[in-house]
Amino acid sequence: MVEKLKEAYKIWQQILPHISKSQRQTIGARIDGLLLDTLGLAFQGRYAPLSKRLDLITNAVTKIDSAKFFLIIGWENKVVDDRKYIRLSEKLVEASKMLFGWKAYLEKKTSAN
Repeated sequence: MVEKLKEAYKIWQQILPHISKSQRQTIGARIDGLLLDTLGLAFQGRYAPLSKRLDLITNAVTKIDSAKFFLIIGWENKVVDDRKYIRLSEKLVEASKMLFGWKAYLEKKTSAN
């Protein structure tokens, strides 16, 4: 799952330089920060004690959902073209599903204890 997030971020880094400077400093910076935050939280979640893992992954799910939301806004406002949007959003959806599955697993495991 961290690998999927890394792939998504690599794609984003290929898109970012082609966004106009003003949009890169606003919505581009927001998406970039959210993707980096998600990547960091997922990485930390791999090594955190079980008691902290659920909070980290819950935050990662929120961050990736926010990144997808801002990406949609960017696409709707023609900041990101269709082809690039589709390519990135496919990776984000895959990573999001994996994060959500991990979160559900942790919730089940935590409630069983």
